[in-house]
Amino acid sequence: MSEEQKQQVTAVVKWYKADKGFGFVRFADGSGEAFLHSRVLASLGEVSLTEGTGLVCDIAETPKGPQVVAIHSITPADPAEAKPARAPKQRRQRQPEGGDPQAVRPAAPAAIREPKPRRERSAPALMPVPTGEMIYGTVRWYNLDSQSGLIDPWDDETGIGVYFDRAILRQSGLEVVADGEDVRFVAVPGDGGPTALRVELV
Repeated sequence: MSEEQKQQVTAVVKWYKADKGFGFVRFADGSGEAFLHSRVLASLGEVSLTEGTGLVCDIAETPKGPQVVAIHSITPADPAEAKPARAPKQRRQRQPEGGDPQAVRPAAPAAIREPKPRRERSAPALMPVPTGEMIYGTVRWYNLDSQSGLIDPWDDETGIGVYFDRAILRQSGLEVVADGEDVRFVAVPGDGGPTALRVELV
């Protein structure tokens, strides 16, 4: 995106949270994304934005990245097609070789198997985030004693949370954050789960 405002850009809604009042749109040509705030929708009256909603809008470059500054038209998203129900598989019965097909074969003695070593399950990591791409979330908790906390990303349903500590806050120019506070951050996956590299207040 250039420094000048771009007009009549075709985009689709990536996600939008009405309770938070903002979301993101993805450019139709695949060149990037832009931030969308609810104040841009005020002049349009009662509108509902869902994933896949088409937009024709104006985009402006700001210190915080590309943002939608005006919307000219809205095209509702196509309804999702229902997946056909899968028929349950029928279990095939093996007939004994020769003789009466109704005869029941004696069960073979169960083989003694050595127990397999228990495999430690590692927590699923957050989707890898390219350097500089900010993710929005809410502080689940921050403990002043341990000087660490967790962030719940808005677009993540695993419930794992993203870890951060006071050192990360200080590197981001913050001293403390409150429970329930909205933030945006950059995170990377790790052995114990995703970890924030930078945290900013929204």
